[in-house]
Amino acid sequence: MSEILNTAEEAACRQLETQGYTVLEGLLDEEEAARLDTQARQLMADRSGYVKLEGALNPIPALAPLCIHPAVLRLAERFLGAPFYLVNNACMMWCQPGAPGGHLHADWPLGDVPQPYPPWPLLLQTMWMLTDFTAENGATRLVPGTHLSGKPPGTTEDGGEVPALGRRGAVLIWLGGVWHRNGANTSVDQHRMGANVAYIPRFVHRPELWPRVRREVYQGFPEQLQQLLERSVEP
Repeated sequence: MSEILNTAEEAACRQLETQGYTVLEGLLDEEEAARLDTQARQLMADRSGYVKLEGALNPIPALAPLCIHPAVLRLAERFLGAPFYLVNNACMMWCQPGAPGGHLHADWPLGDVPQPYPPWPLLLQTMWMLTDFTAENGATRLVPGTHLSGKPPGTTEDGGEVPALGRRGAVLIWLGGVWHRNGANTSVDQHRMGANVAYIPRFVHRPELWPRVRREVYQGFPEQLQQLLERSVEP
């Protein structure tokens, strides 16, 4: 790939390096975001609170363009090198009114490696905002700069959090070492829906952790996405 980053992407890289996260606005058409939100909620309607739909590429193959958005892939290559891969699949994360907040954590595979954690990222996360993300409806909350700490959060560390706010169609991108959690949805009637797609460098892989992509779904994807999923497709 090795494409030149535009001005906004260069600024996003600087924020990722210093703060550990960034938000890019307007990458996804708002109507398409709303369609994906509706489709996901229909699949998850029998559950309440904070709900996850793992393996979401299987029932929602329309998520494919999000997985290979050029701006995201350029940032992934900058931080992970090439080649890099998807972490098996996608996950829908639905925070309904009244859902409690989660616990601060750093992402896999950091829990499986010795401390201090390495200074280079082992995971690049994205959360596509299929609804507006607000402080009231449970937007993802992060502690800026904690990817540089080399450790996970302690049981009493909860200071310095900021909500990652954005309009429907934006994407939140963060490095796996940043301490973060889902926020509580304190609203009465506003839900938030995110599509979580993560990327790993070539030396990281553990396919048994998440559902693999079904072969018949995989075969319908563009070649670029097939390459990113080549280690995560069912035999």
